[in-house]
Amino acid sequence: MQQTSAQFWFYPDNMKHFILLGCIALAASGCSRETPRDKMFDELRAQKEVQTPFPSAGYTYASFDTGHGYQIEYLDPNGRAFLWYPGNRNAVSGEWKIVLDEICYRYGSNTFNPQTLQRGGSWSCDYTGRAGYLVTAYQKGDPFNLISGKIPYARSKCDLPKELNNIKKVSCE
Repeated sequence: MQQTSAQFWFYPDNMKHFILLGCIALAASGCSRETPRDKMFDELRAQKEVQTPFPSAGYTYASFDTGHGYQIEYLDPNGRAFLWYPGNRNAVSGEWKIVLDEICYRYGSNTFNPQTLQRGGSWSCDYTGRAGYLVTAYQKGDPFNLISGKIPYARSKCDLPKELNNIKKVSCE
């Protein structure tokens, strides 16, 4: 999708009218309703003092996002990543690395992210603080043997396996 940018010119005499119209539009748009994503971030913010060893090689992490649900991933010390995604029948293998203050992942070109509608094959990075913020559970090692490419069972998005050290609570609907 191509993004376009618009330029707006403001004149001091009209500024108060613009601000008033903006406030009315915001109030009328219903922006004050809390979305499930807002609720998730509110719940995580309330637990901001909880620390995790993310990202560390040799750990399995559960991260939560309202779109994906719980994603379980083992970060192998050799730079391989093994993702147990809700509904999948096999682990998704890829690579991971740290670049400055970002964690980067690359999954095969035969993979697809249903939330972003993007195919795999390229590196995708996220600030480690943000990514770590979404971590709700972890365990040292690979308790599900994801490195084998197999998963114990096909999980639903709200299913967090009991084997993980659950450190943050979030509502999954």
